[in-house]
Amino acid sequence: MASSNTVMKAENGQSSSSSSSSSKKRGRQARTILALPQSRPHQLKERSPLTLATLQVVRERAEKRGKRTSLAVSVRHFDNTDINYDWLLPGWVAEERYVPSGRKGLGRIYKYYYDPTGHMYYSKREVLFAWSKMNIICLDP
Repeated sequence: MASSNTVMKAENGQSSSSSSSSSKKRGRQARTILALPQSRPHQLKERSPLTLATLQVVRERAEKRGKRTSLAVSVRHFDNTDINYDWLLPGWVAEERYVPSGRKGLGRIYKYYYDPTGHMYYSKREVLFAWSKMNIICLDP
């Protein structure tokens, strides 16, 4: 009887017992369970005075509009000191909003960009277009 039962271990460390003959008949195999990557701890950085002023304007505008976001939405701000946003000019801020959806915890990340006056742009392309209209030379976007 012990020979008919086998223990199959998945990569997540859980084990389940099943009959080896029934799993062979049905053609089942042990599945690998993929986990979402662990988020890195967000270190507090020393932000420039221009960035702090832009964040202040952005928060004031958000308070004027009222709270329209869900409690599950997480918002993070970045400036040109962060590696993914080193192309931004000083005083410009990028915002990432993570909106979860579905049962598996998957979601979508929305990115917004703010200039020092608090005007919102929806894409990097819009930011570069605004810079070209302002006669700001961008050598390496």
